Amino acid sequence: MRDHSDQQDLGRIAAGDADALGALYDRHAGLLAMRLRRSGASTVEAEDVLQETFLDVWRFAESFRGDGAVAAWLWGISRRKFAMMVRGEVRGRTRDLAAHTEDEPLASDEDAWVTAIDLGEAIEHLNPVLRPTFEAVVVDGLSVAQASERLGIPEGTVKSRVHRARHAIEEALG
Repeated sequence: MRDHSDQQDLGRIAAGDADALGALYDRHAGLLAMRLRRSGASTVEAEDVLQETFLDVWRFAESFRGDGAVAAWLWGISRRKFAMMVRGEVRGRTRDLAAHTEDEPLASDEDAWVTAIDLGEAIEHLNPVLRPTFEAVVVDGLSVAQASERLGIPEGTVKSRVHRARHAIEEALG
């Protein structure tokens, strides 16, 4: 399961393994960027917040207590970093809302980045049975047990639906 891999990577990151940080980044950066964009961040702000987030992951990986999903922990860090940026507290940066465009890609190197729009559209076009489960676990950061309770379905069903949704999104993104 993904969260098991995430927790293993956090342990490796705490031990100084940069490859584990890269693997964690690869699994989560696209979705975090999409959520930041939906929260009002510009492309540049989303990139900055992601850098700050994963820098904190590198420095504080051992502080993850393991009592929730790694994705939720990462989102919490990103959300706090964005809030600090909005208040102008991250490296003295201030927001330029006029520069924000909705369909702006996350970076100029489109081979290295998935645009927030592409990922958002892939999630929007998920099978209506899979989407709420995917959003509960991956987007909202609920544990499988919490999603099972919220959605009123067995934990095994949550796991299989999330797996199928991830596969569908990967297919949609090519």
